[in-house]
Amino acid sequence: MKKIFIAILAVVALCSSHRAMAWGGFAHSAITEIAERNLTPQAREKIHHYLNHSLPFYAIWMDQYRYTDPYRPSGKWHSNWMDESGAVDMTNEYCAAYQTTRIWKEMKNYKKMPDSVVRLNLLYLIHLVADMHCPCHNVWPKKSHPQYRYHLTNNKGQKQSFHSYWDNTAITYGRKKWTASYYADKMATLSEKEIKKICKGTPYKWAVTSLPNAERTFELTPKGSNVQKYSKKSRQEMRRIVDEEAVKAGYRLAYVMNQIFKK
Repeated sequence: MKKIFIAILAVVALCSSHRAMAWGGFAHSAITEIAERNLTPQAREKIHHYLNHSLPFYAIWMDQYRYTDPYRPSGKWHSNWMDESGAVDMTNEYCAAYQTTRIWKEMKNYKKMPDSVVRLNLLYLIHLVADMHCPCHNVWPKKSHPQYRYHLTNNKGQKQSFHSYWDNTAITYGRKKWTASYYADKMATLSEKEIKKICKGTPYKWAVTSLPNAERTFELTPKGSNVQKYSKKSRQEMRRIVDEEAVKAGYRLAYVMNQIFKK
């Protein structure tokens, strides 16, 4: 049964790898590529044991299964949710930072868990750590913030949702020939000291420190704005935001995995 389950996951992941989904198939693949390169040998061996493959292979698995049983409850875990004061709500079970914290804590006892449970938790973490860094995956109270369910006008003169722009276009713009591996080559160049600094803390702290970038997205791409008219300076700042968050997500995903499997 275990082999059949793994085979099904593999086929779905392979067939779906080129679809543009949350944080884009490209962004998720790039983040997991960075993480894969920064795993300890022990963590890599354990992960490959439970998943029978590398992290990038399952980069968007959670998106594929979010609306199917028995994974349907996870469909609302993909964003960080704010409370009425605008702070990351760590009491909200839908919050990505909450779920990342919960699963990470539970995985401290992974040796006592069935392989199937460890495998599912890994699949969740692969995606959640990435999604909680996506600039548009933050949900504030409607009365205090514009919601990301509005539209822009894209380069073809067509409507494009704010969410789609920040999930996909912002990171791939001008990079049509880039692969996830090439992205990791170009962007994941931090020193050990720098990596240690950004990985310090908890998922809650990571979510909080990403909020300024998330807030800035509304200013850079206001409702009804025309993508074709964005200035070079604005484009550069958009690129800075998505790259900063994607790179942090990659290193932090590796950190979480290394911590789980350090024993």
